[in-house]
Amino acid sequence: MQFAGPRTLLAVHAHPGDESCATGGVLAHYASQGVRVVVVTCTSGELGDAPGGARPGELGHHPELVAAHRRAELVAACEVLGVTDLELLGYHDSGVTGEVPPGAFCAVPVETAAGRVAALIEHYQPQVVVTYEDRHRDRTHAGRVARLAVRSTGIPAKLYLRGHGKTVVDTAAVAQLKREAVRCHESQSFADDEPESYIRAFDLSGSPLPENDFFAGVTNCAPDLPRW
Repeated sequence: MQFAGPRTLLAVHAHPGDESCATGGVLAHYASQGVRVVVVTCTSGELGDAPGGARPGELGHHPELVAAHRRAELVAACEVLGVTDLELLGYHDSGVTGEVPPGAFCAVPVETAAGRVAALIEHYQPQVVVTYEDRHRDRTHAGRVARLAVRSTGIPAKLYLRGHGKTVVDTAAVAQLKREAVRCHESQSFADDEPESYIRAFDLSGSPLPENDFFAGVTNCAPDLPRW
């Protein structure tokens, strides 16, 4: 498939930190090649742990302060990974279990949130979008939102879901960057050593599986961004 713009990868994530622990390897890998890497973070993560370890509802947990702290961690992690553009949708974290808080992301109609992501897809013109297949309610919602946004715009050539699939990109050269990015989210407990593999959920390129490159089968006219 032919695209007029530079190679662009857009990742849709639920919370600050997900970009690093779930897809940090591929984000750093493609950023180091000169691919434009866009991270869309749907919630502010205010129902995560506070910097001192306090959990939601416990003494010392202040959601607005948690959100501000996690936003700063996110910015630092994206700098480590080489992310070129960070977009914050600002929805309220839904929490892991229990009653869904008012205005929570998982309660926002899929069409509403997908409209915002679709606008970003139209702006950045990514050939590839990556998101989840996950049981966490915010991540599940982020995956649904990303799928609808991809379908409604008709712009991306490929959509990948983090999971046990037939697309595995060699990220060994940037493994240290992923570890550093995960450590930026010091207020949370994230693993950084899980191998990344992906399910190709949508494809217009015709690239055969298995594959080791998100951009296999995709060509572009414009040059990539300057490499690191």
